Amino acid sequence: MNKILVVDGQERAADLISQLLTANGYEVMTAQSGHNALAKIEVFLPDLVILDLELPDISGYDVCNTIKHDPGTQYIMVLCTASLETRETSVRVAQAGADDFTDKNIDPTLLLMKIKSLLRVKNLSDQLKQQFAELEEKNKILEFQMHMGQQIQRSLMPSRDLQLNNVCISLRYMPALDIGGDFYKLVKISDDSVGILIGDVSGHGISSALLTAMFSSMVARHGDYHSEPDFFLHEINDEYCKIFESSSDITYASIFYAVINTATRKIYYSNAGGVLPFLARFSTEEDGEVIELDASGLPIGMDENPVYEYNSVSYDSGDLLVLYTDGLSDAFYKEKPEEFSRQMKASLLGAKGLPTKEIADALLSEFYNLNPSASEKYTLDDVSVVVCEM
Repeated sequence: MNKILVVDGQERAADLISQLLTANGYEVMTAQSGHNALAKIEVFLPDLVILDLELPDISGYDVCNTIKHDPGTQYIMVLCTASLETRETSVRVAQAGADDFTDKNIDPTLLLMKIKSLLRVKNLSDQLKQQFAELEEKNKILEFQMHMGQQIQRSLMPSRDLQLNNVCISLRYMPALDIGGDFYKLVKISDDSVGILIGDVSGHGISSALLTAMFSSMVARHGDYHSEPDFFLHEINDEYCKIFESSSDITYASIFYAVINTATRKIYYSNAGGVLPFLARFSTEEDGEVIELDASGLPIGMDENPVYEYNSVSYDSGDLLVLYTDGLSDAFYKEKPEEFSRQMKASLLGAKGLPTKEIADALLSEFYNLNPSASEKYTLDDVSVVVCEM
């Protein structure tokens, strides 16, 4: 049974959350102050702390910072809550090391979903630590870390087929090795809008995989800006630059973000150095047409004041939107981008009426080496593909 500590200066608020969690099978303890919370954490060792930022003695930021900088408690998941979510609050929460952030007035069902997601990562982390202690040889330790990292990353980026707001979506993720630097995220913004983000972090291996997890958390924290692609990318870039402002290592991420609005039948999009998606439109010409969604913008983390172009395009029922990372184009056409574009357009025009899952699998089969040898894996890049039928 997972243990949760609820920290809130208002006893009534803490009791309401406690009752909700107890009813759902969690072991719960409450605290009404920061000092009391830290004392109980030492004894109780919860899996998750739901932490109000406004406490009567010390701030929730200080409590979170203490938890995350203590080797004995740093792996405890922290979900911060506040009466009002602002950009400043989001940045401070990230700097304090919190794993997630939400409004105190969040719907109970959504709160439980966030808690389950955080505890899933915590449980996987606990398994990793337990097995790590049992391994004596360094090569076995590294192998296990990679394996568990793959599980955690795949839990954050499942390859699946689904439908959101009458948009059929198929997701495919193919890391070249056990873990990779690609990531994608789907966001149901409203009953009429779906946000789709796809990106590629610089570098490879464990460090890139950790950055993809960080981006997933950052996207979740900036819910108020999901409907505005350019502003959303600015918020992500601001937070990313602040997190790494004291780092001498240069890391960045290429991201393309699109919002499909089924009411207006338009796609609104902005780009931060990502590859350009394809839109297959079947009603504009007799045989249809395929266009690239062109938009300019520097990758996340390369400049503190970037300019992100904001564009929109209309679509019709049955049209296809295909987002992908550069591993797809580079596998066979790295030196021939024009040829890749021609082949992709031809493939998408021939895919009219096919289920998105068949299209996604066909694109991987045509443009990616699905069965590389052990040595070839080190020359390949990760590949992510998102196919949407509107």
